[in-house]
Amino acid sequence: MTLTHFSRILPASRLAGTVLTVAAGLTAVVLFGPQMLRIVAHATPHGPDIPLFLKQPTVIQAHILAAVASVLVGAVILAARKGRTFHRTMGWIWASLMAVTAGSSLFIVGLNGDHWSLIHLLSGWTLVILPFAVWAARKHRVDVHKRAMTGIFWGASIVAGAFTFLPGRLMWTMFMG
Repeated sequence: MTLTHFSRILPASRLAGTVLTVAAGLTAVVLFGPQMLRIVAHATPHGPDIPLFLKQPTVIQAHILAAVASVLVGAVILAARKGRTFHRTMGWIWASLMAVTAGSSLFIVGLNGDHWSLIHLLSGWTLVILPFAVWAARKHRVDVHKRAMTGIFWGASIVAGAFTFLPGRLMWTMFMG
């Protein structure tokens, strides 16, 4: 299967994906919304709890730092003009940060005992797609590169990052607990 095959996504499949995502989101809100609202209502937002961060294992510290940096660098890349030296340089930095973020997550277990959880599938997917997206840019396949990198940014950084702020998770405790 070639990269060209991945770039030909039918509009109907995008619509189906959007419908499924919205349905899953609504189901989650209906099932867990009231409980989440009670928890969030008692939250006390504050600056990062640095002592708590420093107590974490090195792999978690590296993961958090790389993830935060990748979100910031990714936002700059999305806002900046594409194709220039700045975009390429920041793109290599972002790709490296994403590789560190995804790679380090493979060493973080605990949600599922001492085993990987479903989120590790996203890490593996990121580590597979990232080189293909870089390759697409080098081959001037801008459409494939854009779709892959944007998908990694929103899926692996923003959406996955949002889940780290659920009550009871480390990021929730660092900023809300």
